[in-house]
Parts: sequence; structure tokens; C-alpha cells
Amino acid sequence: MKILNFVKKQKDKLVIGFLVKCLIILCIPLVYQHFAKTYPTDLPPAPAPAPVEEENAFVPTFANLSEIQTMDDILAHLFYVDSTAFAMAEDFPIEKLASLDLSLNLVSSVPRVLITHTHSQEFFIDSEEGNMSQSIVAVGRYLADILVGLGISVVHDTGIYDMVDGELKREGSYERMEQGVLRILEEHPHIELIIDLHRDAAPDGVHLITEIDGRPTAKIMFFNGITRRNIEGEPKDLDEFFNPYIQENLALSLQLFLTANEMYPNLARRNYVKAYRYSLHLKPRSILVEVGANTNTLEEAKNAMYPLSRLITQVVGVGEAQ
Repeated sequence: MKILNFVKKQKDKLVIGFLVKCLIILCIPLVYQHFAKTYPTDLPPAPAPAPVEEENAFVPTFANLSEIQTMDDILAHLFYVDSTAFAMAEDFPIEKLASLDLSLNLVSSVPRVLITHTHSQEFFIDSEEGNMSQSIVAVGRYLADILVGLGISVVHDTGIYDMVDGELKREGSYERMEQGVLRILEEHPHIELIIDLHRDAAPDGVHLITEIDGRPTAKIMFFNGITRRNIEGEPKDLDEFFNPYIQENLALSLQLFLTANEMYPNLARRNYVKAYRYSLHLKPRSILVEVGANTNTLEEAKNAMYPLSRLITQVVGVGEAQ
């Protein structure tokens, strides 16, 4: 009898021990969630898409630029600085940027303009996923055709830099793009203007749209990299992403933005600044342009290319054929 009682007690202990272990295992996720919420890690949050802004009563142009006096004015009306970037007033000498001579003779028998797409796999709300004839690359082809019609020789780079072994891979796409573009620049040394054409992302229900010449037209945004991160309110220069052309890049974006406000009010969103350099370090006249968003149609994006071409020829120039 004593032996039976002993065996029973041992079985009870095993059962209780098993139940305690099960309870601990079940509680681990709850404990983790509590501490994950209460004590966040040091990892920075994933970059958010550019903010969607309401129309501002003050529309900056070359004519009223003198009204922008302070850093607060700059951030309110000209440049939106992402929280990942550390920007200072000296980064934005507005009068100097607005008056910097960026003119070129784009009409030439040799290519002067390169259109590329670091992210080729960007599609629109009515696109067939994976169909490159309905992607941002197709929009770039349309822009190239417009510029060629103006007598400007263009190289359209259709290299795919955001896929590896048939799989989408955005990480490293700018580095892969750089290698492809450097080969093109070596083959076409007269190229002086690089346009990296993208499509932005927007929340469901947000439609980045305006109307130009009676056509629904996707809004555009000029994008800059400052190569300086914001680390808990302190600047950290990104020396490994050196860009000798930051001021020229900012000047080109600013002049295009101000010209857009004069020629096509409500077409251009406020210029966007983030921490890294992106595709903007290969030539002084380099621009990254976001055309609409995933909520726009392909037609709306294409409709933005004619006004964009006019902005480019207005700011950079056309000149006489060489």
C-alpha cells in the first residue's frame, strides 16, 4: 500500500510539473508582448512614406521667395525633412540655391539626359503586377519619348536593380543601380542630367491628383538625400555615403519646385529630404522624382510627364542643337 501511495504521489508530481511547464510556455508570449511594448528596442522604426499634405495658402515661387526667412519657413513651405535626417539652416541657403546656374544645352546629337529606375518594380493601382509595360519604367519611357520629341537625346536605362534571382530585393538596389549607371556614363560621357524616376507609396484612399490641361495628373515630388542621420537629436555624418553634389541637387530640386508652382500650381508636393544619398551623387544635376503613388493610375502618372518635361527644359534649358 505504501508503495502504491508513493507511486501515486510521484505521478501527481509529474502531472503537476508538466502542467506548470505548460503554463509557463503559454505565458511567455504574454510576458514578451508586455515588455516589448513597455521597453522598446533601440532599432529605428521603418521609414514611413512621404507625408500627404493639405494644400497651403502660401505657394512659394521665385517672386515671393524673399518671404521665406527662417528655418521654420523653409520646413513649412519648401523642404520636408524626414525624422531620420539631421538638417541645419546652413544646408538651405535659399537665395543661393534658387539662383545657382544649372543651365545646359540639352539639345545635342549625343545623349545629355539619362532616365533610370532604381526601383523598377513599382506599379500603379490599375497595373497588372509584374507587367513592365505598366510599371514606372513605362512612365520613364513616355518621358523619354517626350524629351526626344523636343530634340533631346536620351538614354533610358531599363536595368532591373530591385530584383535578385527573380525575387524582389530592395536592399542594395541603389548600389546595384550605381554600377549600371556608371557603365552607361562611361559609354555616354556627355550625359549631364540624371533622372531617377520612382512612384511613391500612399495610404489607401489617398489620391495624389491634380488637373492639368483638363487631364487627371499625378502629383510629383522631388526627393533629396542629405547624407546625415539624426541620432537622438544629434547629427551623424554618413561619410561612407559621400555626395559632393548635395548643394547642386538641392538647388535643382528647389528650382524645379518653384518653377512648378509658377507654371502648374498644385502639381509639385513639398520637396522631401531623407538621411542617405540615394542616386544623387553621380552628377551635379541629379534628381529623384516620385510620380504619384500606388493609388494613382498609370495614365495619371503618364499625364505628369509632359509638365515634368517642361519644368526640366525651363530650369536646365534646351539651347541650340550641337
